[in-house]
Amino acid sequence: MLTSAADKPRSRQQAAHRPEETGKGHLVIDIENISTHYIVDGRAIPALSDVSLRVEKGEIFGIIGVSGAGKSTLVRTLNLLVRPDRGRILVDGVDITALAKRQLQSYRRKTGMIFQHFNLIGAKTVADNIRFPLQLTGEYGKAEMDRRVDELLDLVELSAHRDKYPAQLSGGQKQRVGIARALANDPNLLLCDEATSALDPQTTQSILRLLLDINRRLGLTIVLITHEMDVIRSLCDRVAVLDRGVVVEQGRVVEVLLHPQHALTRALVQESADHPADGNIVDRMRVQGLRGPLVRLTFLGAITYQPVLQRIAAALEVGFNIVDGVVGRIKDTPYGQITVQVLGQLPDLARLENVFGEHSVRCEVLRA
Repeated sequence: MLTSAADKPRSRQQAAHRPEETGKGHLVIDIENISTHYIVDGRAIPALSDVSLRVEKGEIFGIIGVSGAGKSTLVRTLNLLVRPDRGRILVDGVDITALAKRQLQSYRRKTGMIFQHFNLIGAKTVADNIRFPLQLTGEYGKAEMDRRVDELLDLVELSAHRDKYPAQLSGGQKQRVGIARALANDPNLLLCDEATSALDPQTTQSILRLLLDINRRLGLTIVLITHEMDVIRSLCDRVAVLDRGVVVEQGRVVEVLLHPQHALTRALVQESADHPADGNIVDRMRVQGLRGPLVRLTFLGAITYQPVLQRIAAALEVGFNIVDGVVGRIKDTPYGQITVQVLGQLPDLARLENVFGEHSVRCEVLRA
């Protein structure tokens, strides 16, 4: 672990008022009613409007929306590269918008940031790009910096490329350098601004796996923005959906993806889905002349792999015709979501919902 004069113990009173002393895995961010705007052709254009979010310690929190939704503005308020007009941003109870200049510098040093287009220094080697933020502090000796650079090169699996220049690297390798540089000062918070949108799908997956590994090994709180729902699905614990500067939906990723409430969320989920929307299923069944109730069943966790349909069919003396569905994983959680036609004499759909509920399966009636 890299040490410096800044790591020496302080009094209890001093530590209580210094957000940069927060240990990794213990960072809680409360965004309270922040708003900000840009001036375009002399007019004030709202960028964020009354946004409130809470990022829990050690989690990966995703922010998704279409282009122009305010995602980049929002993530940049977390290191005050964009300062809100109104509202507060509390980091472990400390309002960073009220920090003095020197305190803000210390806070930013403990807040790493990864950019979409890497932002590497072309005239510096891989090792020197990673070393650069350490040099800026003026607090570390050469041996300390060399040791830290070696640790980070090993972490991002680029030790063999330490003396190369950015122009000699692939896009994925450049982003790994960007990640290592963002981790140089042992941050408490990592901000990712569309970190994978410039990469091909295979490279994107390798970067997502690296970020997940960093989160788990270091207990690092990560906030990322993206327009890709698959990134949210693979990486995040919770998500907020942003539309024209307003948070229109937020919650656990499994809940938001499987049961989206807002029209924009439903559209984003459907774009990344490999099966039709509920309305399309109902229409298709009508065209094909298939009658009877249609229900959507959602399985989460181990129950996904249990023969629940068989058990309930036997108990209620009905049959189920699977007309659509998907089985997969949302981050670490296995899930299944299927649409079934109910066959036979079912006296009461409410009874069916209750029985599935007793098996921890969510049942929603699409057509009675």
